Amino acid sequence: MKKVIFLATIVACSTTGAFAQKYDDIKGLLALGQIAKAKESYDKNSTNEKFFTKPEGYILKAALYSSLALDSSKAAEADKNRSEADAALAKYKEMEPDMKLMEDPTYKNTPYNLYAAYFNAGIADINNKAYEPAYDKFKKTVDYSELLIAKKIMNKQMDTAAIYYAGLLAENTKHADEAQKYYARIADAKIKEYNEASYESVYQGLVRYYAGKSDNANFEKYKAIGKELFPQSEFFTYSMLDFAVGGSSNFNERLASLEKHVASNPEDYKANITLAEIIYDTLDSRKANAVLPGNAEELEGKMLAALNKASSLKPEEMQPYLLLGDHYLLKSEKFRDAMVTAETNVTKKGAKATADDKAQLAEAKKTYGANYELAKNNYEKAAELFAKMQNLDAGQKRSYRAIAGNLAEYYSYKIEDSKGADRDKYIALEKKWDDIFSKLR
Repeated sequence: MKKVIFLATIVACSTTGAFAQKYDDIKGLLALGQIAKAKESYDKNSTNEKFFTKPEGYILKAALYSSLALDSSKAAEADKNRSEADAALAKYKEMEPDMKLMEDPTYKNTPYNLYAAYFNAGIADINNKAYEPAYDKFKKTVDYSELLIAKKIMNKQMDTAAIYYAGLLAENTKHADEAQKYYARIADAKIKEYNEASYESVYQGLVRYYAGKSDNANFEKYKAIGKELFPQSEFFTYSMLDFAVGGSSNFNERLASLEKHVASNPEDYKANITLAEIIYDTLDSRKANAVLPGNAEELEGKMLAALNKASSLKPEEMQPYLLLGDHYLLKSEKFRDAMVTAETNVTKKGAKATADDKAQLAEAKKTYGANYELAKNNYEKAAELFAKMQNLDAGQKRSYRAIAGNLAEYYSYKIEDSKGADRDKYIALEKKWDDIFSKLR
């Protein structure tokens, strides 16, 4: 048994030695730049599965195919050769994690060849507007640049150009989460430009990304760095609310963005009032032939909640009361038509008016009156604030006068069905607001 084992060991060593010689032969041809002959020798010997029992089989294949990938005379096979080299080098790293063979001068250029091959192919894809394939190639480019830097083959701390292209392509192909990872590396190093090309878009991309994520800490971080490096840029003065409002011209998209912002910043007065304003402009649009959205009732609930929150945050601010007053006034006018119709119906029928006719009129008046009163309540709160102001400008006078006119109209309406002390009270209030209205003319 010992003799058999001894012979087997001799055979194994003999085979290993034979392939070590084959490796050296192919490597020698590569070192001399005789790529075609090296390929012939590789094709002849690599069919034996034992060729790949050692890590050198794979690093040798990677070295050969990475050279072929850069051969302009074999452009048609470049993609295949590049992929073969990439896969072979990955297998080599798996078998020899410390990559000791990379110290050999012949193998040392392998990752650099692959870096160049992927970079050049990525640029070609960009020129052909094939951005998704270009992004895949630049991800590889960055990976190889990091290997080259780690092995001190590339003498720099960061391959800024490759990282920038990877980030830009990720952003353009809608891989936002991946884009910010590349951009953050540039921004964290506070790199302002490369070869005189400004990297402002990198910082803008990060600010936009974190605004969309409602991540205030990172939003402020990259906005501050952007402002430091590009002090003349207006972009880095925008607030997160500005991005929520201006990110889209589509109402539903703006609404969703603002709601998300308000959810993250519930105590932000400006965010709440802005949310209310864009809904108000849709529900109470002054545009000709404006159509009320199908979910108007749901939107009204959101608007009222935002306005009430805003007024609770800053009771000294007038805008919530003005919007609430205008909204309920416009809403009451819609119910007024139904009230007038019901009233006309009862009047025409006279004694023949049924109990149902009278009930419909009572309900219509109740609904109209309830909304009209809500308008009145908010107008009076706004009027109180106006009364405390000194030296009103022209716009403020117009608003105050409109409020006074509406309040005078409200109390005039209340006089119609009132009696006794209530009637006297309403007459006095109508005169009060009518006098203010006239004074502000």
